[in-house]
Amino acid sequence: MSIFIDTLKGQKTKPTPVWLMRQAGRHLPEYISIRKQFGNLMDMFLDPLTILEVSMQPVKRYGMDACIVFSDILITPYAAGSTVSFIEGEGPAVKFNENISYNLEKTLPLATGIKKIKENTDVPLIGFAGGAWTTLFYCLYEKNERQKLKFEDVLKKTSQIDNLIEQMTRAIIQHAEMQIDSGIDAFQIFESAAGHLDDEQFNKWCIQPTKKIIESIKKIKDIPIIGFPRNTKFVCYKKYSNIEKLDCITLDYNFPLDKVNELNDNIVFQGNLDPKHLLKNSQNLNQKIEEILFAFRERPHIFNLGHGVLPATSIEKVEQMLLQIRSK
Repeated sequence: MSIFIDTLKGQKTKPTPVWLMRQAGRHLPEYISIRKQFGNLMDMFLDPLTILEVSMQPVKRYGMDACIVFSDILITPYAAGSTVSFIEGEGPAVKFNENISYNLEKTLPLATGIKKIKENTDVPLIGFAGGAWTTLFYCLYEKNERQKLKFEDVLKKTSQIDNLIEQMTRAIIQHAEMQIDSGIDAFQIFESAAGHLDDEQFNKWCIQPTKKIIESIKKIKDIPIIGFPRNTKFVCYKKYSNIEKLDCITLDYNFPLDKVNELNDNIVFQGNLDPKHLLKNSQNLNQKIEEILFAFRERPHIFNLGHGVLPATSIEKVEQMLLQIRSK
């Protein structure tokens, strides 16, 4: 067993396990070298050998305590009939098909990639999907809308989201099942757009679908499940932490660490260093790491960022961070 899995099962380990969201990607020269060989990022997500190589890069370089599958939350709508592309400098673009019907064959390259990773390492492998609301958020709003989304923009699409949320939840469950069948050891639900919702919407479009996803996964296999309701309000974090059978909650970097004790007593925590502290000009990285380790000194905790690794991240800073965590 690994310290990562032990921690997810509620044990306090020494040292604290660590991995980073978006660790497989843009800040690594070995990733950039591979990226140049592909015109479209989607082609990388659908190439088993690339999935293997990119997923393993941060494990090989840093000795991370967990490996995360090189993929994207938009593989779910892609498999469910939408057209997905990643335009350089503009991010993801989805031509959304509202007739959501998950086609397992479209994810065979990902399934093969997961199996290849499991054949090549004993490091625990994390699979993932977006939450139902967050996946729909990327399907229903263009990039310029996503960047300046107002509450009224969400309200206007209430009936449309209500009509689609159940179908998208089912597709996410099928996507999770495929990854479990292929060999993943843990599963993370990225509810990255949670901060755009009020309490009622959060309950309806985040809490309820997440409950269904977790319930379905646990019936297939009792693997640890991590949830990440990014940028939501404290009261919503509190509700989310109490979802039945959720093993671990990821905290974003805005979460006040002095309120940790107000969340579910029985849950494992993951997070929550601001990714900006890994940039070259950060002067207080050590202090921030100490603050996080101190806040979770008596609780099962997986060290991570409060969001993904930034492209300009310094490898030296990541190494400095790992040395400090592992010396405790």
